[in-house]
Amino acid sequence: MRNRSFSIVNTLLFFSILFIGHASFPQQDKLEKIDSTIQHAMKDWKIPGFAVAIVKNDSVIFAKGYGVRDLRTNEPVDENTLFMIASCSKAFTTAALAALADRGKINWDDHVTDYLPSFQMYDAWVTKEITIRDLVTHRSGLATFSGDILWLGSTYNSEEVIRRARFLKPASSFRSKYGYQNIMFSAAGSIIAAVTDTSWSDFIKAHFFKPLGMNRSVTSISEMKASGNYAQPHKITGDDVKPYIDFYSIETVAPAGAINSSVSDMAQWIRLQLKKGTYGGRQIFSERQSNEMWSNQTAIENLNYGLGWFIRYWNGKKLINHGGGMPGMISDVSILPEENLGCVILSNAETGMVAAIRNYILETLINKEPKDWNKIMLDNWRKREEGFEKENKRREEVRVQNTNLSLPLEKYCGTYEDKMYGKAEVSLKDGELFLQFLPSLTFRGTLKHYHYDTFYIDWEEEFLTRGWIKFDMDFNAEIKKLTIEVPNSPDFIFTELSFEKIK
Repeated sequence: MRNRSFSIVNTLLFFSILFIGHASFPQQDKLEKIDSTIQHAMKDWKIPGFAVAIVKNDSVIFAKGYGVRDLRTNEPVDENTLFMIASCSKAFTTAALAALADRGKINWDDHVTDYLPSFQMYDAWVTKEITIRDLVTHRSGLATFSGDILWLGSTYNSEEVIRRARFLKPASSFRSKYGYQNIMFSAAGSIIAAVTDTSWSDFIKAHFFKPLGMNRSVTSISEMKASGNYAQPHKITGDDVKPYIDFYSIETVAPAGAINSSVSDMAQWIRLQLKKGTYGGRQIFSERQSNEMWSNQTAIENLNYGLGWFIRYWNGKKLINHGGGMPGMISDVSILPEENLGCVILSNAETGMVAAIRNYILETLINKEPKDWNKIMLDNWRKREEGFEKENKRREEVRVQNTNLSLPLEKYCGTYEDKMYGKAEVSLKDGELFLQFLPSLTFRGTLKHYHYDTFYIDWEEEFLTRGWIKFDMDFNAEIKKLTIEVPNSPDFIFTELSFEKIK
């Protein structure tokens, strides 16, 4: 199936390419090189589907789909195929807040509790002082991805996820360090609803999708499926490429990443950004707010985070960028304001190809001889995979052989509870221990003995990597709690959980 799908990549339907406007011959030559580079890179990365759009001087000069939406159907990707854009949605949330700031409905430095009275952080002083600006600049004091385990595949609604954030212990002092946060962005989206009496989703549709003509963009998986022509997420393991059975939704924290869009639609979003909030003569947000969103707020080593955007200097030019990722999907939106240039890239597998093509496009179009970004990113990706394997090998090397459990299996069974997360259950299933997180069916699997009272778990969900579960007991040999470590975890901090046995 893989070979057949990539023959499709090499025989792309001609209508799926779109070179728009009166491009000069040198520019068209560059676009043709970009097109050729993408096609070759897809073979190297084994990517099922990919889509790119480029905006220059307020015109869409390139929009094209590559490969297939789903390896099971081999239907082609085109410029209108919908993908999950994931965290690229965050800039829509801050743009919505910017529009409200223009109207005097909010101020970036208003306290969150002015709009969400029940909102709480772990520290009472932080609860009192945290502002809207703090929510959307990743400086709440929480660790990167802290609390994300609350929402993926969970039965909790958005209000409950935000409520439980009060139990998340900070990793740093307030406003002192960067910590990427989805739950804080969800809280920011709730402020939109509190001010307008309109849901985040409806506000985004009315104030961005409709006026920008983003007619295929939606904010839920169900809407995307109903629309048709959407890409299925895929998992790549070595030479094996296969689609996930279904999507992993982020709708519980929708303002952080729930938008599904196409490169054709997202090109209009880039045009709005490049025109500093104006589209087709209509002002969506002011130039003042555009500058505010693109100003440095939180330092992150050699770059900064603004309001919903990463900001850095790249080849001597200011680069405004945000990426997004969900299991089986990677996205990127990048803008060089000085060049009046931007691009959007969407893919239906998790690889480094998106960053490689982004860098190649931007260097090519600013007349810089591009590096071999495909090779650079492939090497980095292989090192990443090797690092995962190295950690698994190390775990086997330190494993103490021929140890026994302290207690019969049934003694480990019971209901456990973490104050922040909720409950998990350990039971006997076909003679083996089975762990199930009760708010989420996503986190479950059979426990295999590792050594002493520690087990390892290969989760039933394919995107999760191997974890280790340790049971602790008191002096009476009664199991009191379990803790979990997943060293190669994709964006989830299992170590912040401590499940106490309650029955």
